[in-house]
Amino acid sequence: MTYSPTDVRDALVTTEAREVSPQALGVGLRTHPLRFDNHNASDALPRVAEEFLVASRNTRHDRETQLSVAHYFTDPVTIALAQATRSPLDGAKRIQLPESRLSDVSLAQVLAGRRSARDFASAPLPFGSLASVLRYGDSETIEVQSRLESGGEAALRLRTAPSAGGLFPVEVWVVARNITELERGIYRYLPDADALETWAGEQELTRLLSSCADVAGDDLAGTCGALLLFVASPWRSMRKYGPRGLRFVLHETGSIAQNIHLTATALGLGSLDYSGFFDDETHRALGIDGVYRAVVHMVLLGARR
Repeated sequence: MTYSPTDVRDALVTTEAREVSPQALGVGLRTHPLRFDNHNASDALPRVAEEFLVASRNTRHDRETQLSVAHYFTDPVTIALAQATRSPLDGAKRIQLPESRLSDVSLAQVLAGRRSARDFASAPLPFGSLASVLRYGDSETIEVQSRLESGGEAALRLRTAPSAGGLFPVEVWVVARNITELERGIYRYLPDADALETWAGEQELTRLLSSCADVAGDDLAGTCGALLLFVASPWRSMRKYGPRGLRFVLHETGSIAQNIHLTATALGLGSLDYSGFFDDETHRALGIDGVYRAVVHMVLLGARR
């Protein structure tokens, strides 16, 4: 059910007209300012954001966390992590990324020129440009050897974006809306294979785009060439770091997003951080549960107008 601006106004006016100023529990329509203001006067309303900050604090002499972290330095876990970044051969169609290159522009110029784009041209996004964005955003760049206590070494692969403990709980998925040489659909980016894995087709793409109806009334997701989804598996980090691991998931997401924005700027493309999607609808379109695997962020990418 949707509410018009008039409905919202009437609800607020009704609340303001009461003879006695109500407590938060007595208000049906609880705006965010109302919730925030009542935090100082009452504990009646849930304080989920603050509770997360408290729950994820790092405290001295936290033996449980110390033991959990120490476990990740054992040989079996090190060997498992060395294999964990390898994408399994599950039979899905893979598409190798085309060759790409970055323009000879300095980092200082890119940083000075980065701007959020809210107006994309109708021209298709070149597949080679998308390949550059993905490679510089979160590709594997080097292999390092980690010594094992039992002897020998395990090869660990590192990426362009930092990841706490080298766990890499964040994946980049591509919603291809208007890209040259790439069919419309939804794909997973596989850093180890330098490829895209087909996830879903046109029907799911349409459902996902409809879940991105911007609250401001703009159809930004319906005009860009591609949507880049940041799909996280939080427990991959939280098994080691506890609730604080979710902070690390968000750190990693921000690092990848910044790489993407800077690469897009260097290529003359437009990009925009985007959180105007309706989570439950987005997860249903992707066929993921939204808890153990969830979209935590999006970036829109397209040709500049």
